[in-house]
Amino acid sequence: MRCQITQPNSVVLEVDVDPKSNGQEVLEKVCQQLGIVEQDYFGLQFHGAKGELLWLNGRNPICKQVTGPVPYRFQLRVKFYVQPHLLLQEECRHLFYQQVIQELRCGKLQITDEAQLVRIVSLCAQIELGDQTDNPMLLQLYEKILEGLTPDLSSDLVREVAIGHESLMRVTKAQAEYRMLQEVSMIQNYGTEYHEAKNMSGNTVSVGVGPEGIFLYDLNNEFFEKLEYSMVMKAIHDRNKVILEAYNDEGETNKYEFKLVSSRAANALYRCITEMHSFFRCDTVHDEVSLQVSHDLKGMLASIFSDNTASGQNYVFDVKQTCKEVYDSTRRKLLKQQQVPMTPSVSQEDISQDDKENSEQHQVQMLKEKLETIKDSFVCKVCMDNGISTVLCPCGHMVCCNDCAAQLAECPLCRTSIQTVQNVFLPTAFSVKT
Repeated sequence: MRCQITQPNSVVLEVDVDPKSNGQEVLEKVCQQLGIVEQDYFGLQFHGAKGELLWLNGRNPICKQVTGPVPYRFQLRVKFYVQPHLLLQEECRHLFYQQVIQELRCGKLQITDEAQLVRIVSLCAQIELGDQTDNPMLLQLYEKILEGLTPDLSSDLVREVAIGHESLMRVTKAQAEYRMLQEVSMIQNYGTEYHEAKNMSGNTVSVGVGPEGIFLYDLNNEFFEKLEYSMVMKAIHDRNKVILEAYNDEGETNKYEFKLVSSRAANALYRCITEMHSFFRCDTVHDEVSLQVSHDLKGMLASIFSDNTASGQNYVFDVKQTCKEVYDSTRRKLLKQQQVPMTPSVSQEDISQDDKENSEQHQVQMLKEKLETIKDSFVCKVCMDNGISTVLCPCGHMVCCNDCAAQLAECPLCRTSIQTVQNVFLPTAFSVKT
C-alpha cells in the first residue's frame, strides 16, 4: 500500500507499507528517510469526510482510520511543540522551523511586537539567504520573507530587517534556526492546536489546546478564558460533543460543553486534551491513558460474550512517552549511535547586547512561571486556599487539605470512592501560607 506524505516545506515523500499496517509504521519510515530520531514530536494528519483535520493514530491499523483510494495522503506535522533547547537533532529543529514558518504565514501564530518581528525575519533572512551581501535585490527578498507575517509592509520595517540581517554575519544556518525557534517559542500561543466548536449558547468558539492548558477564543479570535489542566476535573467524549468540568477561581465547578462538526472531530478534541496533558504535564503516561480502548460494531458484539476480547478493538490515545521521557530516550539513542547531541553554539561576538538582555529576561520569566506553577500545584484544588495536606486512598491523589477531604466521598479528580484519608507532611519549601 502506497502512502504520500507532504512535509511542512511541501516536498512529498512516498512510502510503501502493508495494507494492515499500523500508522506508526508509516511515521517510522518517513522519519527514517529524514534521519529523525525524535519522532515522538511529530504526527501524520489527514482530512476526514467532513473536512476535519485528524491525527493518524499510530497504534491502530491505517485501513480502519482512512477511507478512499490508494495512495493515502498525509501531512507530516509537529504534534508536540517542545522548547527549542530540548531538540537534540539539527534535522528535527529544521522541521520545526519549516512548520513554524508555515504557521506564521497562515496566521496561526501571530507576532504582535514589531521588535520581535524584526528579529524573527532577520534570522529567517540569515537562514534562507546566508550572510548579507551587496546584492541589489536584497530589499525585495526581505519583502518576500515579510509577506504574510505582517499587514504593514513599510519601507522602514524592511530597512530594520536589513540592519538586523547585517548583525548576523557568520551565524550559521543551524544557529539561526535555533535562535529563531527561541524567539517564536515566546509567542503566547506557541504549540496550541485549535478546534472549532459551538458552546452551550450555540456560539461558535475556537478551543485552543496547548502545553499549559485550554484557551477559549470567540469568533473574532479574541481570547476570553483559560482552563489550566490542574483545574480540569473531568473530560468526556459523547458522540459529537466534548464535555469538560473544571474549577473556577472561587472553587466552584463549571461545566463546558462543545459541539463539533462530527463524532470524529469531537474525538480529536478529546484526544488532543488528554495527550497534551499527558505529554507536557505528567511524569509518565499512565495506564488509564495508554490502555484505554474503544470497540467497533464487531467488537461490541464480541464483548457481549467476552469482556476481554481484542476483536474490533482500537486504542483511543496515541501518546507513548512524556516530554521528559522522549528527551532522555533520544539522548541515549544518539549517544549509543555515537552522535553527541548538542545545542547550536553562538559565539559571544555574534550576540548583540539586546539579544543577551532579551534572552536573560526570557529565562527569568520562564523561571517565574515555573515557580508559580509549582506553587499552584500544592494548593488545595477544592477550596483553593489551604495547602495540600492529604492523600486520598486508594487512588493516591494529593489534591486537597484536611478540611476539604473530610467533606468528600469521592476523589474530585478520578471519582474513585474514598476509603481512607492519609495525612502527608510536605517539605517547608512547598507549604502554602493561609
